[in-house]
Amino acid sequence: MGSVEGRRARGCGWVSVWVLAALVLATAGVVCGNAWVDEAWHWCLTQDHEPDPTLAAATRSAWVVMFAVLLVCGAVLSRLPRSRWYLLPVMFVVAVVLVWLYVTGMGSPAPLRPGDPEEAACWTMPTFPFLG
Repeated sequence: MGSVEGRRARGCGWVSVWVLAALVLATAGVVCGNAWVDEAWHWCLTQDHEPDPTLAAATRSAWVVMFAVLLVCGAVLSRLPRSRWYLLPVMFVVAVVLVWLYVTGMGSPAPLRPGDPEEAACWTMPTFPFLG
């Protein structure tokens, strides 16, 4: 019975490690993803001088999705044998893929053709996360 209790105690410690890793990876992913998206759409975003109150809600929802996916990934993989060796690298790869999907999904301004007005690049700007 003592060995079972010892295994449970070590397991609880390991759970806190991958939950903390999911928290850190989700936060870093959303911060980096938002920075890349803001850099791509910088000119369009500087044209609107009014602050957007829904931007925080949109960023929070992207963070919640990423955190939930990382938690599920950690919960599933932590039950497999020898998961200590590959759980954190797999979670890191999942976070990178989610950030890549987020940034790719947000796109970038289309190149302007000769004669197009400068604001034509902003006509294809996605609403999320800029408008919530």
